[in-house]
Amino acid sequence: MLNGVFQKPYIFKDGRGAVKKKQDEDTSKSPAQAQREEQANSNSRSKGLQYTEQVPAKNTAYTRNYQKETPVDWQTMRSQIQGQVAQRRSSNQTQTSSSAAQINNSSNALQKNSTINIAQILKDFNNTAIAIGTPQELKEEVDGYLALVQKQVQKDNPNTKLIKSNLKNASTILDNYISQTLNKDSKVVENWVDALFLQQIDFKYNENDVNKQFLVKFPEGSTKQAENVEQTEQQPAAEQPASESIAEETDAQTPVQSLIPQDKELKSLFLQSKKFAYANEPKKALAKFQEALQRADEVGDTETKSKIYYEVGKIYDDHSYMAQALKSYNKSLEHTTDNNIKTKVHYSMAQIYDDVNQISTALDHYFNSVSFAGEAENLVAQSASLTRMGNIYTDMYEQQSFDYYAIAGDLAEQTDNSKIKGFISSSMAGAYEKFGEPQEALHSYSKAVQHYTDAESPQKVAQNYRDAAEIMLDYNNPSKAKGLLLKAQNFATQAEDENLLNEINEKLESLAA
Repeated sequence: MLNGVFQKPYIFKDGRGAVKKKQDEDTSKSPAQAQREEQANSNSRSKGLQYTEQVPAKNTAYTRNYQKETPVDWQTMRSQIQGQVAQRRSSNQTQTSSSAAQINNSSNALQKNSTINIAQILKDFNNTAIAIGTPQELKEEVDGYLALVQKQVQKDNPNTKLIKSNLKNASTILDNYISQTLNKDSKVVENWVDALFLQQIDFKYNENDVNKQFLVKFPEGSTKQAENVEQTEQQPAAEQPASESIAEETDAQTPVQSLIPQDKELKSLFLQSKKFAYANEPKKALAKFQEALQRADEVGDTETKSKIYYEVGKIYDDHSYMAQALKSYNKSLEHTTDNNIKTKVHYSMAQIYDDVNQISTALDHYFNSVSFAGEAENLVAQSASLTRMGNIYTDMYEQQSFDYYAIAGDLAEQTDNSKIKGFISSSMAGAYEKFGEPQEALHSYSKAVQHYTDAESPQKVAQNYRDAAEIMLDYNNPSKAKGLLLKAQNFATQAEDENLLNEINEKLESLAA
């Protein structure tokens, strides 16, 4: 993707470029990063942060105010993660070296496990429409499409294209309703249908043929129309439900199930609160969330209470009220047993402590996020936290940062999430650049561009082209830099990012001058 990116950018191995870059960084770095590096320089070969961390005064907003659930042994945790990767690889190798009979048996079992009967799909689709509280007029439209499918599957030779088309039409109706309800674009039902189409569908209607691997789970009573219980942000997934992003930088998907509470009043308050939050009306959102908390206490719904505290924490976090955000995140942890929620909460807290340079505490939360993501079998969330930890060590000029990037990369390779792969490659590029290895940095930027292109993230593509161009400028290759900046300009235009586009245009004008 980076044309000519591997051409040697006229580098002399005398270290002068790295020294100059280090001097430039010293004049532009943030106070938090400067403090971090000053601490690191006092023990530059530290393994596991073996230095005295400066603790803020008692009146600071960021004093550590959480209780760790378990002490974190960082080296042991890293070994465990590496073991997970090795075990998965070993498992794959063992399967491929099995005897012919075992392979045939496994293949037959796999084929059976990946087969789903059309009757199960129709039942889950209908239950999904009921569970999210689809209005009657929309429900009738959905039922019309499902009736056409039902008619086809009764035939000896059903028209599979017609069946899939009607299911897609029905999914669009449900997604539009969810989007309007939450004031947020949703394609959770369509994504579920697409995932099912990748499996082997048995179009011979049989209600008794149930594949538990693809069975959609609903809250108790949620599929009973009379109880009017709704579930909106849970994707009826074939493998993993759709979810919110764990971080804006990566959009790494984590299977966090934000279930609408079963209590009708609590459900209404929760939905209203979310609408205000999405509409960027924080005061109204917080007021409604407070009412929702009171109702959650009345009905004894602790899991919903945890989700409310998490949402409140995000509002404070987004508006830079960090002390209040940490308090809400901690309360969310106190009221949940959901490892997915714990993953996101610890990640959010880690970012706060990272931003204010409480490194040990930030690493602690990142490790907890990795741990709970492991319990939830969430490889993307694990990769995101490990990459963040690598970035911390990179800022401290610690070579062990590449250990974390390597583990994150191994985990991400087992997913089809191009955004997390792009995030890892881009982070590694920044690390290589900081350590004075520009050609390795350019190689990683090239990979990041490819991954972000696959993920259809033009803004990230533009940023990585821009950063690669900076390397070419540092090493007196303006023609290559211009070519990369022109590509960055194109993708920044696609992303409609005016600030980034202006920055790129200024660099191009400087080159022309």
